[in-house]
Amino acid sequence: MDKIVIKEDVLSSLCIDIFSCKIPRHEAEIIVDNLIEANLSGVSSHGVTKVFDYLSRQEKNLIAASTEITVEQDQITTFTWNANNGWGAVVGQKAMQECIERAKIYGVSFGAVNQSNHFGIASYYSKIAAQQNMIGFTFTNSSNVMVPYGGRTPSLGTNPICISVPTGTDVIVTLDMSTGVTARGRITLAQKLNQKIPNNWAITVDGNETTDPTEALKGYILPMGAKGSGLAIMVDILTGVLTGANFGSGVPRQYEEDIPQNLGHFFGVIDISKFIDLDEFYKDMKVRIDQIIQSEPMEGFDRVMFPGQIEYEKKCQQLEHGIELDKEIYQELITLAKKYNINVERYEQVLNGIS
Repeated sequence: MDKIVIKEDVLSSLCIDIFSCKIPRHEAEIIVDNLIEANLSGVSSHGVTKVFDYLSRQEKNLIAASTEITVEQDQITTFTWNANNGWGAVVGQKAMQECIERAKIYGVSFGAVNQSNHFGIASYYSKIAAQQNMIGFTFTNSSNVMVPYGGRTPSLGTNPICISVPTGTDVIVTLDMSTGVTARGRITLAQKLNQKIPNNWAITVDGNETTDPTEALKGYILPMGAKGSGLAIMVDILTGVLTGANFGSGVPRQYEEDIPQNLGHFFGVIDISKFIDLDEFYKDMKVRIDQIIQSEPMEGFDRVMFPGQIEYEKKCQQLEHGIELDKEIYQELITLAKKYNINVERYEQVLNGIS
């Protein structure tokens, strides 16, 4: 597929202009910041390809035009918020920041959110905590598209788990993993780009392997073995059952069902300085990372990396040289901008190699 290279600020500006036609600009900026972070980190399935998908649901009144948060529970170190069908990225950022402020005082904090929507990449939130010398935890449930291990009937989302740990430098050790073999967004992106998928990603509605993304989207994603299935179930309990959101087979599919999803998120923060001297922690973190990256690689591997290293290096590269984007996805954004009567002359220049 054809690729273009575009500067971060240009791509961000285009997406914010598009979203701002439908929602408040300050909310558009948060959502786009999350999407751009995904593209910068090489996670294109959760990047600006989501703009069209998000707004398609918003235009059907399946997502509120603005995010009005109400408080359902509020204790010293914990809280539960209702996002009132607002934007996942907006309530997610606010909830993580609330956890951070409480953890600064009490050492730890946990926040639950219900009545929300897809919130982009989980690492976006946990890294906010890490950037403030804290350990961040982020969990969410998602569309009912994955079968439990050994099953043929879906009752799970690909429910991601994310933990981010600071190092005292701009490097953040981050585990951000889907509990499925793959995230559904990667299958959706493959469909948009008319690409095949590996035959171990999903099964058809009849339970057969497939390399056709369209059949996979009709069917079900496979869990990452028994452990992935177990983790998905536990995340669903934390983000669905505990928060009061939908859970399991009760979560509507984002793309196929015109029903508000009522997703649940769960955030946690640990203030490192409340447990150990921060300088000592960072000194030991350097040792811990060195133990990983200095490990002698097995045959077939060039090196051994810490969690999040690939994404960190990709982001550094693209911040310097520009974001590599599928031309089809960029053209989709241009078409959407024209639909909203946005002047796209500046943005169309990118297609001619001018960014």
